Amino acid sequence: MIALIHIKKTAGKSLKHIMRCEFGTAHCDVKRWNSSDAYFSAADLRRLQRVHPRLQSLAGHSIRSVSDLRSAAPGLRYYTFLRDPIKRCISEYQYSVRQGRCAPGSFASWIEKPAYRNVQVKSLAGSDDLDMAIAQVDTEISFVGLMERFDESLALMQPLLELPRFTPLQRRVNAASDHAIRDALLADNEAMDAVRQANRLDSALFEHVAGVIYPRQQRQAARVSVAVTAGKPRPVERSPRQFNARFLANGVYRYLVYKPAVSAYQLVNRG
Repeated sequence: MIALIHIKKTAGKSLKHIMRCEFGTAHCDVKRWNSSDAYFSAADLRRLQRVHPRLQSLAGHSIRSVSDLRSAAPGLRYYTFLRDPIKRCISEYQYSVRQGRCAPGSFASWIEKPAYRNVQVKSLAGSDDLDMAIAQVDTEISFVGLMERFDESLALMQPLLELPRFTPLQRRVNAASDHAIRDALLADNEAMDAVRQANRLDSALFEHVAGVIYPRQQRQAARVSVAVTAGKPRPVERSPRQFNARFLANGVYRYLVYKPAVSAYQLVNRG
């Protein structure tokens, strides 16, 4: 079983879309069964397997490699994607404004909120602990991709996670079409200083992954000679189709079986 640690604005929705197309009803975008829990837990996974008996793939913001998930799935392999911290932070703010979650021009107050600072380190370590985050990518997470090298990362991921071959989407899901907010921030020196300060730990983590972990994964993939030839990824052809029967089956199962099961559990156990 594989599990995506979905970090906001790192192509997670595109990855989930790909996995729905690849695994169909054997993939699940998970929710915590108890909303008060910090992470998706081993107990959650055991409950999930009752309604998803063929489960092979998980994804979600609440999945963490520091959790107890492996006690329910000993062979579980975690993977995640990181993104240049400055670009990721600006993208999240732009998305928040577009979704009406914060007001235009509120960046100065937005960036001071802990939820938007060093998001990638927190997503991997569970706190502002850079050493823990680095330990997770070094020893606990089986693959770390880079959003800036998305297609290449998919090619490397296939042998390292022992996945069947799949092709990337023709275009990524949830990509912004209007970058006016991003461009305004990039031109604002004070705002950019605040972004860099808010992402110091993320920048150190990203540097470690790009300089140490990612090259190591390239060498590992080259040794198994599946997705890489002579240290370089094979050309990846983009699929002209965005959906298939497995994707549709996943959606039917998610809305008619999984989500009702979680809602019923929460209703029964409320209070």
